[in-house]
Amino acid sequence: MFGERGYEAATVAEIARSCDLTTGAIYARWASKREMFMATVEHASSQRMLLLIKNLDATAEAKLALLGSNLITDSRDRTRNLWIEACVSGSRDESLHGSIAHAQETEAVELAEIVEAGKAEGVVDPSLSTDAVVFLCQSLGLGTYLALRCQLPDRPRPADDDWNPLVARLIDSLRPPASD
Repeated sequence: MFGERGYEAATVAEIARSCDLTTGAIYARWASKREMFMATVEHASSQRMLLLIKNLDATAEAKLALLGSNLITDSRDRTRNLWIEACVSGSRDESLHGSIAHAQETEAVELAEIVEAGKAEGVVDPSLSTDAVVFLCQSLGLGTYLALRCQLPDRPRPADDDWNPLVARLIDSLRPPASD
């Protein structure tokens, strides 16, 4: 509901109804709408990477490719909507900012593990800053989703056959330079 309607517009009564609960049941668990929102963001943040790649038995390169191909799918739009709402709300309300930043850091730690594994596997240049690669990944995630949400309805998403080779080239650009 927060992702669909926004933090300000979503009401506790509406959220309770959508979950077949009473508002009393909601307030028995969370003291305020803000507390419920933050719990929702924390949960979604911890689950995003877990559901997508955390337990995937694959190389770092395969995980990066999966993350890249997932950028243009709509299967995770509810979680993405929530994340965008969290970022917007955090930029408007300083009291939310710390929790939102913590959730973003949770994802950054997961991405850093993949980048470090990529360095160990020889697919990511060890001279590249892990923080910079993580920042790029997170920026691409947010930016791609916003671009898809803001484009005209008749503008199609790139086809997988067009998108995945581009992602592969981007991942390839992280490789160590060829030695002469």
